[in-house]
Amino acid sequence: MPRPRESSANLSVHARVTPASRGHTAALVALYVGVFVLGMALRESGAPVTAPRVSGGRLVAVYLPMLVVQWALVVYVSRVGRVRGTLRAMFGRGWSSASRALADVVLAAGVWLLILTTERVWLRLFASGTAPAVAALLPQGVPERLTWVVVAVSVGFCEEVIFRGYFQSQFEAFWRRPALAIAAQAVLFGVAHGEHGAAAIVKATLYGLGFGALARWRRSLAPCVLCHAWTDLASGLLRG
Repeated sequence: MPRPRESSANLSVHARVTPASRGHTAALVALYVGVFVLGMALRESGAPVTAPRVSGGRLVAVYLPMLVVQWALVVYVSRVGRVRGTLRAMFGRGWSSASRALADVVLAAGVWLLILTTERVWLRLFASGTAPAVAALLPQGVPERLTWVVVAVSVGFCEEVIFRGYFQSQFEAFWRRPALAIAAQAVLFGVAHGEHGAAAIVKATLYGLGFGALARWRRSLAPCVLCHAWTDLASGLLRG
């Protein structure tokens, strides 16, 4: 007898994504690893990590390229060599009811509080201040703070699509082992933050594990995007 079809409600967020080729994924992995290696080499050489301190310098030299790169990567993972509707499939379940929307918002807030607690404990244990590469990104003044809102929301959405939507779905399709897929994308998420220092790599990997598990559990990127975007917003606008 044919097996009964599973309802869409019982499928994971990644079960509905038609995977890209292994070469498609390998190219993006190579890009992130290459950028990481280059960043480490620049750190060792003592290359400056601060943005130009001229009028509008950070907006043009840092924020605009960041936005262009993030959205270009989203286009790559969702449009280049992909079937129609890939981005929607990677994002997963939407807010079909007010109760689901509220649940995602509450989950996002809870995870953000956990991240905030982790950051404070980490600071107490290791007494590490803001890394120079991170400090170079943080906004100063009204124009930069307003732009930071766009940057934070964009990065929150784009990185969740790339790592939890694309990499995690690809690895799960390749290996048929969800836990390994979550771990692999988390490691890549850590590598992607390599220019911020060793501590940032470790923390980003841990956060990637949490976001990956949350995305699979909720069958949606919605709570991860909310939490990620708010974390980035707070880091730039609510810092002491």
